[in-house]
Parts: sequence; structure tokens; C-alpha cells
Amino acid sequence: MINDFCNKCGACCKNIKADMEKNILFWDGELPLTEEFKSMLIPVNNNIYTCRFLENNLCTNPSKPDICTNYPSSPFVELPDNCHYCGLIFMKREKIQQKIRKLKEEIIHYNTLIETTKDKREQNQFQRIIASHQKQVDKYKEYGSKDW
Repeated sequence: MINDFCNKCGACCKNIKADMEKNILFWDGELPLTEEFKSMLIPVNNNIYTCRFLENNLCTNPSKPDICTNYPSSPFVELPDNCHYCGLIFMKREKIQQKIRKLKEEIIHYNTLIETTKDKREQNQFQRIIASHQKQVDKYKEYGSKDW
């Protein structure tokens, strides 16, 4: 994502959720916690950490890992309060949701075509399209695509 929106509050680096036992990072979704990233964390309280390279809300890490440079990398990330990425994330999320709604409309259309055609070959072709569309919809299931 474009880093021009960062307001340099440091909130994303102060409240990093992680499960050290399971090696899971809950920062930008659920990610594997690498040893490199793990070594950057200082415990604050139960499963909340801060980055040891954060000084005056700015990163001082000379070799910042990609996970930091690319944050936020997902339109479905939970951002800290007052983060200036909120508008950008909203727009990216809305674009994906519109795409999924369109696919779901097409699924309804192809189901109707299946019911109205007698040609088995066409029905099979429509079924393949439906399956392909459903696969795309299901990619966003954990974010609520069922209700979009």
C-alpha cells in the first residue's frame, strides 16, 4: 500500500497482537510469526507487544522487514483508531465487495439459465462458471462475503 497516508502516530507498532507459542502474528490478518519479526517485539501485556525499533512514533530499524514496509497490505486489516489509512482501506474494501456482489449476481443469472435450458452441455458450462465464481466469492468468506 502507499505509505503517504501514514500520520506517524506509531499506533500500529505499539499494539502488535501475537501468539508467541503458536507463532502467529495478528497484525494484518493472521500471519506466521517469523523469527526476524519475533526478535523485534517487546512484551507489553498478554499477547500485546511493541516494536523495539519505535522511537518518537517513528521506525529506526535500518533493515525494516517487508511486513512493516507493506503495512497495511490487506483491505480487511483492522486499523488503529485515527489511522490515516482508513479512507484508502475503505475504498479498496468497497471495490472488492462490489466485485463479489457482481459475481453473486452472475451466479443467480447462471442458475436461472440452468433452469431454463434443456441443453445438458450448456448446463454443464453454466455450472463451471458458477463454480468458478463461487470460488472467488469464497476467498473472502472470512471477511463476510456471504452477506455482501
